[in-house]
Amino acid sequence: MLSAALLALGSGAVLWGATQRPATDAELAPLGSAEYVQVLAENIVAAEHEWRAVHAALLAGALLWALGAPALRMRTGGGFTGTGLLALGMGAALWTVALVLDGFVAPVRASAAAAQSFTVRSLDGFRATHEAAATLGVLGWLLIGLGVAALSSAAVAARELPGPVRFGTGVPGVLVGLWPLAAVGAGFFRPGVFTSELWRPTAAVTAVWFVVAAAALVWTSLVSAKQG
Repeated sequence: MLSAALLALGSGAVLWGATQRPATDAELAPLGSAEYVQVLAENIVAAEHEWRAVHAALLAGALLWALGAPALRMRTGGGFTGTGLLALGMGAALWTVALVLDGFVAPVRASAAAAQSFTVRSLDGFRATHEAAATLGVLGWLLIGLGVAALSSAAVAARELPGPVRFGTGVPGVLVGLWPLAAVGAGFFRPGVFTSELWRPTAAVTAVWFVVAAAALVWTSLVSAKQG
């Protein structure tokens, strides 16, 4: 039950963070341009407290998923479960580094640039931090997605699970988990996940999958307890 609660709490944190995070897509300015970097830095300085809180929630959500996921280990399913847990753990670690850079280091860099009236040179440090966070964020979310896909594949292959759990959780999870890979390949998540209009729906469906997985975990535990 604790693991299910961790998965559900993680989803709540990610959903809140995804909906509350200010837009940082091309509506600000052309992505990668000097104007974009300056406007982004100005926006962060203007709402620094909210910026930090949102990134803390997104960071915590992925860590809670990684902590709760070992309870999803299947007795069958080949090597998918181990691969999924490894990918999810690595993804959560990279995601954490990315969110620390974007949510806590970037505001410091932005404030330093503000003290120098946002000159081009003063924004160099902020730009470097932003680009590093974007790259690590893509890699982290990609690994989280692959972890979901692998765990879902293990669920489909786990014959001890009831059919509704195997196919109601497993099949959608494979699609949800592979979507970030397709999005990266199609260029939707360039230069980062947060610069894409598809970020919020992607975060939402991933969070919903973890809630469904948590519900399935509780249900199978109750069924096993009754049979025992």
